Amino acid sequence: MSVDLRHLRAFVVVVEERSISRAAPRLFITQPALSRQIKQLEDEVGQPLLVRGPHGVEPTEVGRELIEKARAAIEATEAALSVGEAARPHGRLTLGFPFAGGRDRWYGLTKAFLDKFPAVDIEVRESFSGQLQRQVLAGELDAAVSLHPRHLQGLTYTHLLEDQLSVWLNDRHPLAGREQLTPAELSGYEVSLLNETAARDSLFNESVRDLFQGVEPPRFKSNREIYPPRLGAAPDYLGISVRLDYPDEVSRIPLVPERTMPFEYVQRVETNRSAVRAYLAFAQEHLPARVFAEGMDWA
Repeated sequence: MSVDLRHLRAFVVVVEERSISRAAPRLFITQPALSRQIKQLEDEVGQPLLVRGPHGVEPTEVGRELIEKARAAIEATEAALSVGEAARPHGRLTLGFPFAGGRDRWYGLTKAFLDKFPAVDIEVRESFSGQLQRQVLAGELDAAVSLHPRHLQGLTYTHLLEDQLSVWLNDRHPLAGREQLTPAELSGYEVSLLNETAARDSLFNESVRDLFQGVEPPRFKSNREIYPPRLGAAPDYLGISVRLDYPDEVSRIPLVPERTMPFEYVQRVETNRSAVRAYLAFAQEHLPARVFAEGMDWA
């Protein structure tokens, strides 16, 4: 039996999930059927493509060579099929959203997009901005929204919006209740930064430090918490950020003078799929007027 695009797509998803059992639901087929597709692909190539490793299924050397060609073939086919259908995007779109910016913003935008383009099937993943763009580069995501990313070769970046930086305080912090705060007024206090894992390939921490040029800086604190909003539960928490989904005991205080950080849409240089282009156009149309918006209406 000759292989087709289904076999290549199955192989790509198994490599991404490192597991046939996890890959099967994504492909909407049974595990035995998926195993048969992988075996048929290996028979056609003439060599094993997968091997079981300590962290799950991993590609062999031949498999690693095939994975890049398989992704390119899938993208080329989908791009060819989308010719003339830019106004009617369709197919699967795997998007990455950052923890920053507010979940209701990104999910509200995506729901509005799906209401307009129901032929698109969207899968959403959340992570740090730097991790998201590395997943785009690896072909694990079609596109992602990233907060102030450090630009990587092989990716293209399109500005979406500037989001307002604010001071975020636990309600028991000594500065809680202030109407506004300047960088100078934060001197002597402890300001939380993203940990090294979260800050990788991001300019976030550098930009926060730059706010204190010309004034005595605060004490910067890196932390081990993977999900930044959880830090807000500490009574001495003080952070500077765009909007995050903090717990109720964290309040926002305006930072003056006003400063912003950019959100950018990240995709691979060679990507030309209609759904990827359509989501970008939709985001550009709807996001810029909603800087630090709350209670957004996407109708």
